[in-house]
Amino acid sequence: MWTEQSEDHISRHGVTAPEVEELVNSRPRYVARGRNDTTIVFGVTTAGRYLMVVLKTALDARWYVVTARDMTRRERLTFQKKGH
Repeated sequence: MWTEQSEDHISRHGVTAPEVEELVNSRPRYVARGRNDTTIVFGVTTAGRYLMVVLKTALDARWYVVTARDMTRRERLTFQKKGH
């Protein structure tokens, strides 16, 4: 689920909504529990971009995007070891 604020926020990190949707719905990916009841998804787009996406469940049980950005070097190494 997208809000105007979430799309504006990820655009500040140079990430687009289609990139996030591609990443969340593709494999390989690595999913981890984040802080404050969030879920973190690590993955690679078909263009080869390594992204980290933070999702949170809304009251209606749909997911919404909190943020998305390029992975750090450390996150990328973890993804390469654990991504499946």
